[in-house]
Amino acid sequence: MKQINKVSIALKPNVYSTFRNLNNTVSNTLGEYVDNAVQSFLNHKTELFDLESNYKLRIEISVDWENRTILISDNAAGIDAVNYQRAFEPAHIPLDDTGLNEFGMGMKTASVWLANKWCVYTKALGEDVERFTEFDLQKVTTEEKEELVVIEKNAPANEHYTRIILSQLSTNAPKPGQMEKIRRHLSSIYRQFLRTGNVEIIVNGQSLEAPDYGILYAPFYKTPDGENILWRKEIDFEMGEYKAKGFIAILDKIQNGANGLVLMRRGRVIVGGGDERYFPTVIFGQSGSFRYRRLFGEIELEGFEVSFNKNGFREEEDLYLFMDALKDELKADNLNILGQTDNYRQRGKDQYTKISKAIKKDLEKKAKPKQLSRQVSEVEAKISNQQYLQKNEDVIINAKPLDSYSESFQYNGKNYILTMDLVTETETDSLYSVITTDTEENLFLDTKSISCKINLAHPFFTRFEHFKKGQDYAPIVAIFKALTLAEIMAPDKGTKFASNLRILFNQNILQ
Repeated sequence: MKQINKVSIALKPNVYSTFRNLNNTVSNTLGEYVDNAVQSFLNHKTELFDLESNYKLRIEISVDWENRTILISDNAAGIDAVNYQRAFEPAHIPLDDTGLNEFGMGMKTASVWLANKWCVYTKALGEDVERFTEFDLQKVTTEEKEELVVIEKNAPANEHYTRIILSQLSTNAPKPGQMEKIRRHLSSIYRQFLRTGNVEIIVNGQSLEAPDYGILYAPFYKTPDGENILWRKEIDFEMGEYKAKGFIAILDKIQNGANGLVLMRRGRVIVGGGDERYFPTVIFGQSGSFRYRRLFGEIELEGFEVSFNKNGFREEEDLYLFMDALKDELKADNLNILGQTDNYRQRGKDQYTKISKAIKKDLEKKAKPKQLSRQVSEVEAKISNQQYLQKNEDVIINAKPLDSYSESFQYNGKNYILTMDLVTETETDSLYSVITTDTEENLFLDTKSISCKINLAHPFFTRFEHFKKGQDYAPIVAIFKALTLAEIMAPDKGTKFASNLRILFNQNILQ
């Protein structure tokens, strides 16, 4: 084994600065390090298990915002002397380019994208040295460096690891509010490896789990009294040079983020690892349909080339034609997945009866003597205090939105802009408020601006444990949106003082 004192970084130094502007996501970027570790594990699986019979690949990602560092560590086989130069020289294709790290760019581009400085400690299984090198973007660019110094020190031959430390993080680095999304995305991207039990990925102390969705087990819609069937179709399909293996199934329950296809290559999710899954219309139909909301699947593809950052397939037209051909497989008489998805309705009369009984039981349990009478009296007392009502309205009207969403519409020949403003205001009793504003610009454009302010800090949202994630608020936001539109439309239907309904609602919901 030859000694390594330096390693070429090949590219002209100013090229590295362009890496910072690549179009990428934090999840995909962190995934480059995971790809390298998983591939190292796969390449040396036999040796690793020979050394430790209960071995498990452990990849840990830790973000420290206080010190502006990211640590990525793994106990894979390390980077050996044969592959060390290739690991650091950009665009140097690995000796075996059939794995997850096929482009030879992952660690370098990811590290420059995330940080100004990074260093790598690695100890290859079977070698007796640990190697260390560090990269400083400013020095590389200003001093036009094309080589990095490598420091070797003795280490036991049976040790194996890689530790990468990123410091002086860039604006691309993950923010605290992104971590839950990153965990979700990485869990999805590496689902196949996580399910084997041989791979563990830990992000800021939390182990990731592969997504697992229930599959419909019910009779065929044409024979509702027939035997239950597990509505999962195994896929083993070829068309020319392209192959697909996996499954397509019907969700047991409609679940946000579960529907759609996840497309994989070499065990890794390429499309569908994040929030954007694949919905070819030839299979899924129109957005919002039962088929669209209940169909899901995982398909391993062969023959398709992936994009440089592994977030898509290059042959998009061929992929769509492939899905069109695959559609016939899903309409087979022995298991007509598409027909079942279009026509099966999960909740029959018996199920609705059970739900209604449960609702009634809950209402009876919470009921108290003369509760409604007291509530009405308290509300009457509050709304008679005009000063109190005006203060409530003023506070929420002047609250600055955390986020807003606007859309335009027409009603009775007039143009409107409806804005949903999300605010947090603890000094008001109002759960939501509707405000009409007429600015000079609106008058010029003959447009009315309507703002529906939703108070996320209202006690209503803490009273029920359902409200934990953004998607949990979707039903209540839809209700407020409908109430706002109703308040706008009501005066044209003969209703006077339509806002009274909102004022009374805000007071009653407090009780």
